[in-house]
Amino acid sequence: MPYSPIVWIIMGVAGSGKTVIGRKIAQWLECDFLEGDRRHSPANIAKMQAQIPLDEGDRRQWLLDMQDDIQRAIAHRRETVITCSALKRAYRTQLAASGGVQFVWLDVPPAELERRLSNRLNHYMKLEMLKSQLAAFESIDAEENVIRIDGTLPPDAILADWLRQATQRFPAVNLPWWQRLHPQMLISDP
Repeated sequence: MPYSPIVWIIMGVAGSGKTVIGRKIAQWLECDFLEGDRRHSPANIAKMQAQIPLDEGDRRQWLLDMQDDIQRAIAHRRETVITCSALKRAYRTQLAASGGVQFVWLDVPPAELERRLSNRLNHYMKLEMLKSQLAAFESIDAEENVIRIDGTLPPDAILADWLRQATQRFPAVNLPWWQRLHPQMLISDP
């Protein structure tokens, strides 16, 4: 079966390592990387800086903007890694509606998240916001299309686990980008 470019959504609550791991996966895949936090409006960022949790209205445009990014990547056949908390199942359903999306959940216990966020310096999401994110997070159902990874592993071990699980689902992930996205390049030498 031909390989279609995948939009990999690296998901999890604040402090789970989405940006670090998302960048590593994008580097390994040699593909585009989009930081989901950069899609938040200035009003959303100001609210989170003030330690005020976002509500559904705050997230609506952010999710629509992320959905536009996903649709654009698919339309242009651009394999892409995007970070997004994707806290609720309805958000994950909305983001996956275009098809071609694979979620990767960095599962990290609350105590480790607290430790990480208490050491985080240059980010608007602070420890105080973790409780609201954990309360909003809806657990992953068995029928959801999610690769679960132990987010407490070192980054290189997370990358290795992602590659192992991704390759089981999409064997072509192990190929160089030009062979994944241009199968005619698989022609062997004479």
